[in-house]
Amino acid sequence: MNWEERVIGIESLRAYLPNKSEPDFRSMVEGLLEQQLETWPMLRDAVAGLSRVEYKRLSARGSEVLAQFNPQRIVSTGAKVDAATIKQRPCFLCADNLPAEERGVAYGNDFVALYNPFPVLPQHLVITSRRHIPQTIAGNFGTLLDLALDLGAGYFVLYNGAACGASAPDHLHFQACERKRLPMLREIESWDRRALSNDSGIEAFTLTHYRLNALIACGNDRGALIGWFDRVEKLLAEITGAESEPMINLVVTRDANRWTVIIFPRGKHRPDRYFAEGDVKLTVSPAAIDLAGVLVVPQPDHFAKITSRDVEEIYAEVTLDDARFGRVVEALFDEHSQD
Repeated sequence: MNWEERVIGIESLRAYLPNKSEPDFRSMVEGLLEQQLETWPMLRDAVAGLSRVEYKRLSARGSEVLAQFNPQRIVSTGAKVDAATIKQRPCFLCADNLPAEERGVAYGNDFVALYNPFPVLPQHLVITSRRHIPQTIAGNFGTLLDLALDLGAGYFVLYNGAACGASAPDHLHFQACERKRLPMLREIESWDRRALSNDSGIEAFTLTHYRLNALIACGNDRGALIGWFDRVEKLLAEITGAESEPMINLVVTRDANRWTVIIFPRGKHRPDRYFAEGDVKLTVSPAAIDLAGVLVVPQPDHFAKITSRDVEEIYAEVTLDDARFGRVVEALFDEHSQD
């Protein structure tokens, strides 16, 4: 089955849409959910399973983290993403390999929005490229901004780098979810911050003494945000010695008059305890949602034993260390000072 057969148009979704002659993208994906719940049992069961997900409230350096017991996420958390495994398995984001009942709505000419059959949060979308091309943000950051704008204030969109939690590093895709449970989005507004710049319509800053190192920018100028991101990506590549794309996760939101972009620079893919044996093992593989404060723990015994101290150590281990992050911050601050 090709993408033309997978994509549902307005008329086919009409019965699931509000009374709009020309529905916007957000209305289309919300109508798609109703259609898919009616016709795709696997998704219906997965969405029902979200009501049984358990949470444990933890604190990491004073910030809130919600550990989430979500056993259906073991498919992603336990995914093998080494080159040999990727080469041998069929790509599960290509049209031919999707479940028979799965359908999507077009996003422009190049992408299709689908519902994730292993959701972490409500309204969990995967926005996949129609082409089987590698997961890379180069040339695609603008699409992430556009998705946040078109989905609106109730959502966040994300990008997981190829070695930073993406279970399909061989196929370009983004994700989106309902945003109200994500702790970091609330904490950004009240946490102490260090300003990096406030010009060209962009306010860039870091959060001081936060549970992890992140770069944040807010603004309404799409071109200026793309330019800022390109500079940060290049700087991260230089400081971390990345030959191509530096290890990063991204979260983007859009409110009434501005975008907020969160960059999580990475130090490694998975923490050592992911590979450990015995009592110290924790099956936790942080990606963008986890770094923003909903930490998925798919194993029941691991969920029962995980502590705030464990969470602090995991975040510190997988995100960029203070020394290299400090170099990034100083370079951005110096760049602003010279403008």
